Amino acid sequence: MTDLIPSLLAGLLGLGSGIFIVLSLIEKPVWRLMWAPRSAHVSDEEARKVHAVLKRVIHLLPPTMMTTMATTSILMILLLIQTDLSAAAWTAVGLFFVQLILIVARLFKDIRGVDQVPSDGEVGAVRDGLGALTLLHHRGLVMTLTTLVAVIVVQAIS
Repeated sequence: MTDLIPSLLAGLLGLGSGIFIVLSLIEKPVWRLMWAPRSAHVSDEEARKVHAVLKRVIHLLPPTMMTTMATTSILMILLLIQTDLSAAAWTAVGLFFVQLILIVARLFKDIRGVDQVPSDGEVGAVRDGLGALTLLHHRGLVMTLTTLVAVIVVQAIS
């Protein structure tokens, strides 16, 4: 029974990582926009194409990820309790919540930057929104993967 919480966490963090990996692969042609939205290395046509794909999934994925991360949050607190507030668990929980807070602070703004801009609209707005959301997705991937590793470490030393 003591393996249940870490196993559920691993499953949820694996699901989250998988979603972020798929998004990252969809966004691969426009990765340069994360750091330079006006990069000449990404054509306007490519930016519009990726933008249009993201607009198709933008109402499905955020609720899915919010549910996944809310459940993960509850399980992280239960992990603390299960490990008798161990230092390793506190580290994993702190890592998760700090990253989650940083992501949530930008989440709705970055989603609106794609959702409220038509893919065939002003190209600067398309590129800006796409670059910001792509960066947010990469931050989400880092969050889920680092937390997954931390949970595995907590389980290994507990």
